[in-house]
Amino acid sequence: MRRWASGDERTLGVFLGVGVLTMAFLRLDKLRGAFGVVPEAPLVLTVVITALAWWSLLPRSFVWLDPAVLTWRDYGGINRVAIVAGRLVGGWLGRLLALGYVLAVLSALVRAPVATTVAGVAVLVGAGFLALAVVRRPRAEPWHEALAVLTLAVVGLTRPGPVVSFVLAGVLAVAGLVLFRPGTPPVADATRQTLVDGWRDRVLRVSGVQFLDLALLLPAARPVRPRPLTSGLRLAWQGVLGRARHAPTAALLGLTAAAVHRMLPALPDVVVFTVLGYLALVPLGAGLGELWRSPGRRRWVGSTDTALRWHHFLVTTTVAAAWGLPVWLLSGSAPAVLLTVPVLSACAVRTMTRKPPTYDNLVPVDTPFGAVPTRLILQTTRGPDAGVLAVLLVSALPVWGAALVVVAVVVLAVFR
Repeated sequence: MRRWASGDERTLGVFLGVGVLTMAFLRLDKLRGAFGVVPEAPLVLTVVITALAWWSLLPRSFVWLDPAVLTWRDYGGINRVAIVAGRLVGGWLGRLLALGYVLAVLSALVRAPVATTVAGVAVLVGAGFLALAVVRRPRAEPWHEALAVLTLAVVGLTRPGPVVSFVLAGVLAVAGLVLFRPGTPPVADATRQTLVDGWRDRVLRVSGVQFLDLALLLPAARPVRPRPLTSGLRLAWQGVLGRARHAPTAALLGLTAAAVHRMLPALPDVVVFTVLGYLALVPLGAGLGELWRSPGRRRWVGSTDTALRWHHFLVTTTVAAAWGLPVWLLSGSAPAVLLTVPVLSACAVRTMTRKPPTYDNLVPVDTPFGAVPTRLILQTTRGPDAGVLAVLLVSALPVWGAALVVVAVVVLAVFR
């Protein structure tokens, strides 16, 4: 806490963040016009976003410690268990506060009755307690956790009223009581190898963000049953199957997209569909990015670059359709939103086939906020840039014009 109140740029960031978050309560009329919030939004979105927030905590990315600290200071003045447990509590409390803020803003937008707001708070507390009880344990069966989180999101889509929300909160709290074990969190007493593995993953994430090299953020594949790689299509499918652990995240983002469109109908459905679909598709299609970072692997495959892009585009389009059709049915969007399915795949392929970033000539441009590395930003936004342009044109053009835009984006992703 002392670090954030030291008077440096962190303190300025805290004041700026508090000001921006407070501004929402002073612009409620504008937000109502921009989002078109329906009366059921506080409970529906709170339940769905709660599932998404606690799912982000379940990978237990807070379990890490620097190998140098483990080597030289492990028997000195540090307590590895206390450090990991502190990160656990900090991540849990931060998510709980963020969810409380979302509930407060949504309740203010629709002038929700007190019973609705209290029911939302009860769901936050019950789900938060269950998440804390689960995340204190080492991860054993991730599919059980995924099933529980997806069930919570599906319940949110059924538009629960205050009574159902109170019952849901009670069920979550009872489940948390059954799983909670007082004392030191077992997950904090991790082995040295687990801590070092977590540190290595964190170094990759931090380096990818600091150097704007998003390829470092792509997930690696897990071993799958070996199959003869007789074609580029089979290779692309193997890459998707090796990252099947991200399928629950994609499903959860799909449920979130459906909930956002139904509860905030003024938001363009094409924008919601494209943004969340891109986030869902990129981890599953990361196999092409792994190939693209290694010219030797591409030569080993024996296909041309265009053929590799085309095969991965076909596979990711199939995955995008499997994601998009249920979301379209659940959200009740216009059929034209399905035109974004090939756009999602094209953006993912274009993202994976970017060249490694170069830092020799950043082409800095002076702005009131400092120098902006224009060239590096253009390199980083390869993939989403085509998606943004396509969304703007698809939203404004008739169907035949939107179809031409989609074809152009696909050609750009496959042949360039």
